[in-house]
Amino acid sequence: MNARRYLAFALTILMLLGTLVACAETPNDPAETTPAPSITNAPDGSQAEVTENLYDENGFLKSDLPEELDFGGDTITVLWWTDVENPEFFVEDTNGEIVNDAIFERNAKVESQLGITFDWIGIKGQYNNNVGKEYSDHVGNMYASGDKTYDLMSAHSRTIALTAMNGYCADLMQAEYIDFEKPWWPTIMTETATIGDKMYFVTGDVSTNSIHQMYTIFYNKDLFSNYTSLVEPADYVLEDNWTFETLQILTKDIYQDLDGSNSANEGDLYGFTSLNWHFDAFYYGAGLRQAEKDPEDLFKISDDYFGEKAIALCDNLGAWIKQGDVYINSTYFDDVFHAGNSLMTMARHHDIANKLVDGDFKFGIAPIPKYNTEQENYITCVGNPVSFYAIYTLSEDVNRAAAVLECWASEAYRLTSPALFETTFKLRYSDTSTESQMYDLIRAGITFDIGRLFNSSLGAMSDQWDNCAVEGGSWAVKSKALNRTLSKQIQTITDSFKAIN
Repeated sequence: MNARRYLAFALTILMLLGTLVACAETPNDPAETTPAPSITNAPDGSQAEVTENLYDENGFLKSDLPEELDFGGDTITVLWWTDVENPEFFVEDTNGEIVNDAIFERNAKVESQLGITFDWIGIKGQYNNNVGKEYSDHVGNMYASGDKTYDLMSAHSRTIALTAMNGYCADLMQAEYIDFEKPWWPTIMTETATIGDKMYFVTGDVSTNSIHQMYTIFYNKDLFSNYTSLVEPADYVLEDNWTFETLQILTKDIYQDLDGSNSANEGDLYGFTSLNWHFDAFYYGAGLRQAEKDPEDLFKISDDYFGEKAIALCDNLGAWIKQGDVYINSTYFDDVFHAGNSLMTMARHHDIANKLVDGDFKFGIAPIPKYNTEQENYITCVGNPVSFYAIYTLSEDVNRAAAVLECWASEAYRLTSPALFETTFKLRYSDTSTESQMYDLIRAGITFDIGRLFNSSLGAMSDQWDNCAVEGGSWAVKSKALNRTLSKQIQTITDSFKAIN
């Protein structure tokens, strides 16, 4: 870690010793953590003053779980995915590393508060290479035999979506104790991930990977300083003028043939780099949806998917890439950017950030740009390897499992999310307060899409648009060919969910 970053990190740690920084949903005014007294009628008819503190000593909202709730030492069995990309579920012991210790403390508090003991059973749960199907089939075999071992399940987002479609996940809306109005459950989940009036899976603070997987624009501050005419992306964000057009302007005419090969390759200088299948982050960043609720048939392909805005953005991306200032990576970790040979890159946060901390250049971050200045908010796509959680349909006590899930999420909101987001991201990866502001905007804009979760069952619809953009194709032509096929495929999914009821 360079001296400047180390000093900034150390100073901020000292500032935090007096107070734990709350998440974006936490009240900023300390006075708000102690609500005004309310008046109620006492048994003798007089009025008595009642003060109920809704927040803990650090300003975090408490859960509404009954204080007397105790399951008498019951074992809660969690099926978790061993190939998860970042630590999330359990650790053996504390070791002084802040996120590790927060995970340990979170689990211990859940066990103590509810009088339960976690039992962890791990199998692979990634979605690719048939692993997602194997996970769902494993749960299906348990279900078919009437085995009630599991209470909670978690895996890759698409794996859990498949498991739900097969009928192995309970409806969270019907379970006691889960309160989707609480800040540890993103509002966008209930708006976009419900199927009809039911919800079979969820994510949020309960998943550390919901933070790790946020799509982020990283930029090389040292390279920007070499171009006196260029303004850093974060400055445009602060002016509320960070748009796709601005991104194109900043990256124009940057390409240089550094290795003298007379052909574009990893050794050259570019304005922008990314993987081809990261480009759907631009689609969501523009406020577009792939699938959405349908009052008559659970959900449908969004009109956005075939609309003029999606067509225009695809055409614009294709033209931008063809100009030669954009390099499409072949690896997750963007060696071109890490080598200092690109102004900017777009990736899931965890793919890039760790390698930059002790790198050879200073870096900044920004959210995915807006479609245009008329767009209200910055919108953040979350990478597919985020963990989604569900309650096993045959759990011996669905409401008990729901109480554990609610407690787990609320403790994560108070412990693991601040440790990861506030202390690690906003201190370790931030040179200035500007980066901290960028992180807040990025996280506040998190979105999900039901179409992305059922991507494989929908003919890889999430990949179709970005592949068309990267290849310079016409979305107006390609989307017409997909329309009829997608209608049939989404009907198959909705029929599967209707059969569950």
